[in-house]
Formats: sequence, structure tokens, C-alpha cells
Amino acid sequence: MSTETASRPSTTWPAQPGARSGPLAYLRDRRLILILLLALLAGILAYQAPPASSIAIGWLGDRLFLDASQGLGAADAGTFYGDEITGSQGDRSRWTRQDASIWLPGLGDSADLTVTLRAQGWPTTALPPDAQQPLVDILANGVPVFRFQPTAAWAEYTFRLPASVASRDTLTLQLHTSATFTGDDPRPKGIRLDALRLRGAERENSFALPAARPLALLVLCGALALLALVVLLRLPTLAFVLATLLVSGLALALALARVWAATLLPWAAGALVVVLALARQRDLVRLLARLLQRYARGAALNYGLTCMVAAWLAYVAARLSASLRLPGLKLLSDSFPDSLLYGLLGMGLLLLVLVRGREGLPRLAGAIVRLIGSRRGALAILALGALVWLGYEAWVIGQLPYVGHADYADNAVVARNLARGRGWVVDYVTQFYQLYPGTTRPQETWPLLQPVWIAPFFLLFGPAAWAAKIPNLIFMALLTLLIFTAGARLWDRRVGLTAALLILTNYLFFRLVIYTTSDLAFVLFSFGAIALLYQSLHWRRVIEAGVASARSPAPADDLRISWRMLVGSAVLTGLMLLQKPSGALIAFGMGLWFVGQAGWRGHVRQLRALLAALAPVALWAALALAILAPYLLRNQLLFGKPFYSTESYDAWVLGFGDWEDIYKIYTAQAGLGGPGVPDRSWVLRWGFDVTLLKLATQARAVRNYLLPPWLDQTRALADADSQKKALLFGLGAWLALLGALGALRSRRRLLALLLLAFGPYTLFLVGYWHADEERYFLMMMPWLALLASYALWRGYDRVAAIGDGRWAPAGLALACTALALMIAPSWPYIAKKVREEPALYQADTDAYRWLRANSAPTDVAMTRLPWQLNWVSERPALMVPNTADRAAFLALARHYHVRYLVRDTFAQPSDATRQLLDGLLEDDELGIELAYQTPPYPAVVDGQPTTLVTRVYRLPATP
Repeated sequence: MSTETASRPSTTWPAQPGARSGPLAYLRDRRLILILLLALLAGILAYQAPPASSIAIGWLGDRLFLDASQGLGAADAGTFYGDEITGSQGDRSRWTRQDASIWLPGLGDSADLTVTLRAQGWPTTALPPDAQQPLVDILANGVPVFRFQPTAAWAEYTFRLPASVASRDTLTLQLHTSATFTGDDPRPKGIRLDALRLRGAERENSFALPAARPLALLVLCGALALLALVVLLRLPTLAFVLATLLVSGLALALALARVWAATLLPWAAGALVVVLALARQRDLVRLLARLLQRYARGAALNYGLTCMVAAWLAYVAARLSASLRLPGLKLLSDSFPDSLLYGLLGMGLLLLVLVRGREGLPRLAGAIVRLIGSRRGALAILALGALVWLGYEAWVIGQLPYVGHADYADNAVVARNLARGRGWVVDYVTQFYQLYPGTTRPQETWPLLQPVWIAPFFLLFGPAAWAAKIPNLIFMALLTLLIFTAGARLWDRRVGLTAALLILTNYLFFRLVIYTTSDLAFVLFSFGAIALLYQSLHWRRVIEAGVASARSPAPADDLRISWRMLVGSAVLTGLMLLQKPSGALIAFGMGLWFVGQAGWRGHVRQLRALLAALAPVALWAALALAILAPYLLRNQLLFGKPFYSTESYDAWVLGFGDWEDIYKIYTAQAGLGGPGVPDRSWVLRWGFDVTLLKLATQARAVRNYLLPPWLDQTRALADADSQKKALLFGLGAWLALLGALGALRSRRRLLALLLLAFGPYTLFLVGYWHADEERYFLMMMPWLALLASYALWRGYDRVAAIGDGRWAPAGLALACTALALMIAPSWPYIAKKVREEPALYQADTDAYRWLRANSAPTDVAMTRLPWQLNWVSERPALMVPNTADRAAFLALARHYHVRYLVRDTFAQPSDATRQLLDGLLEDDELGIELAYQTPPYPAVVDGQPTTLVTRVYRLPATP
């Protein structure tokens, strides 16, 4: 090779032709070294300019420089309050507490700084007579630098900060107000801020030292950008130019808006790490596959499983000794350290019995597992388990004299009206986004299909609570069978049987059966639609040089479709949409996956071939939409839009305040003075802090439901926070995660389908609706149960293979224990619900029955539970509005001709509304009288014994 050729820059990476490729080769390339030097030089030059930045306090991004909280405890001292609208101009600001802090990072070794605060003091109406505005002291890194007294109007306050008190890395400004005020708002507030600006003085003939952290991050960003662009573009010279431009832009940001750039540089570095990881995803996946291949088989796995089984046996022995009060622990402590030798000897003997022992024990364990996996054995166990559990649920349903609350009772009411030929109507008003002419109106809030399943049983047996729940028993049986069938086809019968039993006995599904909810059928239809869609597509292996390969992507010609399963999936998808319209997001994800699997990418330039490839997708979508069409037509005729629900208003209220806020008076009709119907513009009204807090809360709920907890949370199942636990409890969540990792190798297309199906739906819950109810994730539970069961039996197979099958008894015992740990935590919750919940409904049900016997059919009752009241009493009902406005409350009562007011016990309105009701009942001029009072019924509320009394009051007749 000539010298000229050797010195010419390479067009490949690494730069040196013939050099070894790999991670170390990048570090030796001249371009990488040059970009590092350029980034270092650019950062140093950027710091020679005087620092300048502006922060709009109360707008997006200000939380990078300050802490904010709505809490009033000691932990929240020193923070700002949430952002809020200032006046009628739409500007935003924040109130401080008595103390508040703002930190400004990455200023460097600058000269004196000029800082300007735009602030407002207390409103004139909040000042006591002859009182003055408070004094505000500002400290820089703990050194007092400025004091001012704000006015009631907005004004700017500027002070000079000496370079001697500024820190090169982070400047912390602390504000202390001499006093606080509350006014109508109970929060103790200091002053209001909406802007901060700083500007450094010009330096003369001196060198400014940069801040170390931003400079290091700038250099890191340059290196990451170059590496990522080289991999993505495959053009090192172009990558070098683009990386240089990026570094120049970041350095310019440091010069012009220093604190913003210094704060955002870690985010930029993190984003570049993600881009680099995506660019090298094939290498990372290959590395992960090698690690799995290395540690998922062979002696390393056997040693690990052996240690795990031994540790499990030791744990079981210790728990038994502690619970049965055996003398083992006392002897261990008294005779230590000799007891350590005895313990090891005893554990060895126990292992000898389980692992070696009699030859019949491993054979017995193998026979049991073969029985579980056989066709007849699995079906017999499934049938027996389903018969026992569904029989128990049927017995419970017969004992519970109620259908549930809210939308649960709503389904039963609509089904009764369907059976009577009245259509999809209800005789109550639950929200106040508009005024209806009367209490009878078309049902709008909840889906239409669940009442259809209930109505035939009302025609057969009459409108009884137990008859309304028969469809759910049928759905539960079908779901159990469908999970077993899908698990057997995708993995084996052991997996299907275990997953079916997990779902059958889970407390969340028990709750779906005993209430007339629409969620159980939704789970059935969504699971069946996804399972049939996946099984309707078959891929032939690509033949390369006479060898079958499953890794190469198969062309469209190698895709075979089972039209029977595809039509079944389309029908179930349509029913899923009709059961709950939010399933449209699941169907959308399924459609994306189907389009991707149809091989359309190879036919983009051939119209006929493209249409042929997408024809199955079109057929599937057309059948689903045809089933949904009646619902869309009904909504269009009644409400003027295909999808209509009061939830489109609730979405801009829920999560931003209390749950009771959805029952506030929003309409301004009839002089009620409501703020109007909520819409997306209300996000600004709530504020960025509240909105981001809502999103974070929903994201945490998703994490808690789907991902395994770090600590065991199953012991606290029955407490008030049980809804925040993992859906399959701690162990089940871990097994589901391990099963998903294992399925990356054998069921990658299935995981892609599940991710695309549930991903948009989850984003919808987090960003638009609310995700902090576990029932919104129940459609994922069958798949989680299948993945957990797959990991469970895969683990058993590995343990049983150790020592020529001698470890099979220990593996079976471990599998049975894991299964028990996933099933048993549901039992205390179920027992508590069956034991305590009927008493919570008893007083209200007694009062509703009294109304049915002692009031006219047209008498309207105002109640916190209009759904349950109408179901039991068959009387029109009106929700108690969440308001403290006496005039608005009485205006609503007159508009709907309310004759009775029921003070329910199962659910209560807000504190302000309860105070309003108490005042109305004590006002003799209104003429409200007590008509009926139930006897005191003993009950347990929040773990405390109490007595419940429901009262019915009669209002004077209105014209």
C-alpha cells in the first residue's frame, strides 16, 4: 500500500483500512478525536460570552429550575405552589411560600450578574387595615444580596450579584418573605413571580473558566452524535459534518441561554444514547441473544436452579418453623455455631429425599406432570376447577341482593327497559353538562351491548339481580376455555391449564362476575380477537440452500391465512368495539400489526399485488366495522356524532381534581352559572403542574399494574391501596416478565401483536382518560397469565432435567408453590367482599324499597346513587350535584320536580355538598320533612365497625 493511499481519509468506519472493527476501533479514529477537541474548544469559547438567560415562571420548563408542590406539610416547605393563570390576559405565574428557591446551573466563572425578578405582592383586598406589603430577602448561595418590598401591582426588581458569591456550577437564589397571607385561598402565600432574567457583565482582558459539568456533557454529546450518525448514515465524512453542526448549536446555546443549555444537556446526552442504541439495536439484540443462550442452558443454569431450589427449601422450612412454633429456631440460636453444621446436614438429607430418595418419587412427579399435560387430564382438571369455582360464584350471586353501583347498575336498568320495550333509555340524570327536559333520556355514557346480554334472562326470569349476572357466568366459562385452548396451541396444555386457573380464581375477575359490568365480555372478545388473528396467519419457513430458516423474513407468498379464524377474529373485534368503544384503539393496533404481516412492503410499486396483499386486512376491518355500524348510526341520529359520551367531558376533569368534580354543575342554562362544558382548553386552566402530575400518576399506575414490584406487596392485598398492586401479584408479575423474555425467541410476532394492540390503548388511558383503575387493564391479564405460566413450566422443565430427572419432585414442588402464591392472595379479598359488602348496601336498599312502596311512579328522588335507586325503586332519580351553591341546588331541584331527597350511606357527596344539605334540612322555611329512616344496620367501613342509617326526606311539591 502506498503512502498516499494510506494517508487518504477512509470512507468506512473505522477510518484505518484493514483495521479491526469493534468498540475499541471507534476510539482510535481521527474523526472522533477531532470532534472531541472541537467540542472542548467550542464549550470553552461559549463560556467567554457573558451568561444570559430568561425564565418564564409558570410556563413549561420552569420546573427545571425550581421545585413545586401543592402539599402543605413540612416536606414541601421551600417550594413554589403550582402554576396558575394570572388575571384575564392568560399569563401564568407562581406563588411562593414563605421560603422558596431557584437554582441556576452552569453559569461558569463569570463577572458580576444582573438579576431581574418580575413580582407582585399581596392583593389590596388581602391587606389588613393599615398593613404594608411584606419584605422579601434574597440570598445567593446563602449570602444576603438584596431586599425589596413588592407592591400590589406587577413590577420588576433588579439587583446586582457580585461574582464573589456566585458559584461556577450552580447558583441558588433563596427568597424569604417576612410574612404570608391566605385570604379566600387557605394556602399560606408569600409573593407571586412570573419571570426571572439574568445577564452577566462584560469581562475585560480575562479568561472565564467554564463550568465542568456542562463542558463534559458537551464533549460527550459530540462523541455520541458522531458515533450514532456514522452507524445510521454509513458516511463518516457527512456524519462528522453533522456532528460538528450539532456541537456548534449546543455551544451557541451555552453562549446565548446558558442556564437552559446547561440544564438540557443531560437530556440531550440521554437522547443521543437512545439514538445510538437504536442504531446498534441488531448488535445489542445479538448480544442479548448470546447471553440468553449462554445462561439459559447448560451447567450455569443448572447450578443457579439448584441454588434457587435449595434456598426455597430453606425458606419453607424456616416459615414452617416460625408459624408452627417448632423448636428449630430456638435450637439454632442456642447451639450456634454447631447448629450450622446440623442445619446443613438436615438440608442435605432433605435434598437427598427429594432428589434421590426412592426411585418412585421422581417417576411419580413425572407422571403427575404428564397427567397435567395430557389431553384428558388437562380437560378433566379444567372442567373440575371451573365447575367448583363457577358453582361457588353462582352461590355467591344468589346471596347478593344487588347488581353493583354506578355503570354496573346502569347496565341492569337499561336491560330492564329493553325487556319492557322502552329501548336504551334511563330515568335518571347523573351529570350536569346540560339540562334535560326531564329525567327520562337516551342512555349515552356507557356502551350498549352489555344490556343486550342481560335482557333475555330478564324476559325468562324477571328483572332480578341474580338473573342480571348469568351472562357473566357464561362469559367467565367461555373465557376460561378460550385461555386454555390458546395456551395449548401456542405452548402446551400445562401452560393453558395454569393460565386458565389463574384467571378463573383471580379476585379481579371474581368481582367482574358478581357485578353486572361490561368489562368481562370485553376481556373475552378482545382476547379471542387477538388470539384468533394471530393463529389465522401461518408463516412457512424460508428454504435457503436446502436448510429451513426461521430468522429470514418470509415473503408474502409464504404467508398462509386461515379464513375461518380470520372471520372469527373480525366478528370478535366488532363485538369488542360494541362492548366498549375504547376497544377501537386495540383494534387499531391489531390492524397495524396485520398490515405489517401481510407483506405489503414488497408490493408497493405493484398495485395489483399490493391490493391482493391487503385484501385480508380489508376484509377483517370491514366485518368488524359492519358489526359496529348500528352503534355509530344510533349515536349519529340521537347526538349528531358517531361517538358520543359524557366521558368526552369527564376526561378534562378527572385526574385534575377530586372524583366528585364530574358531578359539578357545568351548564349555564337556567341561570345556574356553570363555567361551561369542559374541553381540551381546560388543560391550561388546571395548569402544567397538575397536568404533568396527572400524567405521571397514570404512568405510575401502569407500571404498578404490569411490572413486578421490588418488594412483596401481596400481604397488603386487603388494604385500601390494593388497587395499586401488580395484577398477578409480585411473583406472577416476575414470571410474566421472564415469560416475555423467553417468548422473544419463539413468539416474537405474538409479542409484537400484543405491544401494538395494547400500546395505543395504554397511551390513551395515560394521556386522555385515567389509568388508575385496574379494570382498564384486565384485557391484558390473560396474556400475562399465559406468559407467567409459560415461564413457570419452562422453569420446571429445566429443574426436572437436572440429574436425569431426579430433581423433578423438587421442581414440581416449586411450581406448585409458585402457583399457590399467585392464586392464594385473591382469597382474603374475596372472603372479605362476600362477608362485608352486602351490609354496605342494606340500608340504602331498604330506603329504596320504601320509596317504591310509598311514592308515586313519577316522583323524582335526589340521591348520590341514582343508578341503584332507580334499579330498586323504579323511580326517576337525580344526582345530588357537587356544589355549595344553595340557589343552584334549589334551581335544579325545581327544574326536575324533585319530591324526595335520599341521604345514602354507600357513597357520599363532597364535604361542601354535605354541609349544604345539612343547612337545607335545618331551614324550616323550605318545608323539608323526614319521611322515612331505616333501622341502624351494623357494617364495617374502612376496617372500622359502624352502623349505617339511610334517611328519606320529602320536599314540598313544585308546580
